[in-house]
Amino acid sequence: MINVRTYLQKKAERKAGASETRDFGALIQKHRLIRFGRALFVILVFAVLGTLVYVQMKNQVYTSYVILSSISRRQYDGSACVSYGNGFLSYSGDGISYTDAKGNAVWNQAYEMQEPLIRVAGSRVAAADYNGHIIYSIAQDGSYTEIDTNLPIREIAVSESGTVAAVLEDTNITWIYLYSSMGETIAYLRTTMPNSGYPSALALSPDGSMLAVSYLTVDNGSAKSSVAFYNFSAVGQNYVDNFVSGSDYADAVIPFLTFLDNDISFAAADNRLVIYGGGQRPKSVADVLLNEEIQSVFYNSTHIGLVFLDTTGQGKYRLDVYDTSGQVEISLFFDMDYKDIILRGDNIVIYNETQCLLANMNGVKRFDGDFETPYLLFAPLSGNRYLAVSQDSIDTIEMK
Repeated sequence: MINVRTYLQKKAERKAGASETRDFGALIQKHRLIRFGRALFVILVFAVLGTLVYVQMKNQVYTSYVILSSISRRQYDGSACVSYGNGFLSYSGDGISYTDAKGNAVWNQAYEMQEPLIRVAGSRVAAADYNGHIIYSIAQDGSYTEIDTNLPIREIAVSESGTVAAVLEDTNITWIYLYSSMGETIAYLRTTMPNSGYPSALALSPDGSMLAVSYLTVDNGSAKSSVAFYNFSAVGQNYVDNFVSGSDYADAVIPFLTFLDNDISFAAADNRLVIYGGGQRPKSVADVLLNEEIQSVFYNSTHIGLVFLDTTGQGKYRLDVYDTSGQVEISLFFDMDYKDIILRGDNIVIYNETQCLLANMNGVKRFDGDFETPYLLFAPLSGNRYLAVSQDSIDTIEMK
């Protein structure tokens, strides 16, 4: 027979043991939550500090610079410099060469040209002589393809993949030829002034599958432009002459056309900025009418910069930076007569041989001053370091 007292005593002991187990489990859970909370707090503190440091560095204002290193070089009279890779291109009528930031001569391509046309897309370079018939398509390692067009060259374009397009002049006909990276003919388009108009600008998508052409015609005494897109991928094979889309613009001249990436391109006219999207069959996604004359056009993969003469008295020039939806993100006013403007990442670099203005995409002017040495090229490297190329040296500069 079970003793009632013993039964109740054991039941109480079991209950107390279960309570202790639950209490111990709760303590473990509470300890874990405390540790997690502490870790989360530390992460948040570091995230806040990191953000503050990043914003401070991003908006840091410089008052001077120091030359970290300087390498002697010789610049021939009449040659020009262009930012390229981790260094620069130097070209003239006698040839083109690539030098890295350390002063190493990576490659050199000799030629004889009266009026060199130099086009750069990513790591690919194309060089041709206006009215000549040879195109050099050059990779970053210096390997190249020589293309003989057999007709006078009026304009060229190159893609990052090495595809080359050329406007070629013939009697009463203007041809547009498309060549592979190996120099083989991919396709050609026959254009005439009465039918399609004269090709005034052309551009290739980075992968080389899309060709955009701006045609200029005269309609009742007024200039009229058309932008046509040709698709040379499998999609374009289903369309006549690979023509997949196009738009007409009355009373407009479109001398500038380019791709930002494989999906986004834009045209700059004398009276508007048109941005196209839509991949395989591009269409207008933004049409910005302008009541001022564009002085210059600059761009990177995410932004478009248009320079206007300023009429508000805040500067001699105004740089409007647009996003790919056609909205102005910032307007930057400045007075210097610029040689070039570089948009790279968050950096805006405006310079001539003796002056420089640095700003960011927030519109903060980070440096506005003079060079001690006249520079032919001034381009961002990383952080607060810049590549500065003069007639006699290649300098690495750090802003302070």
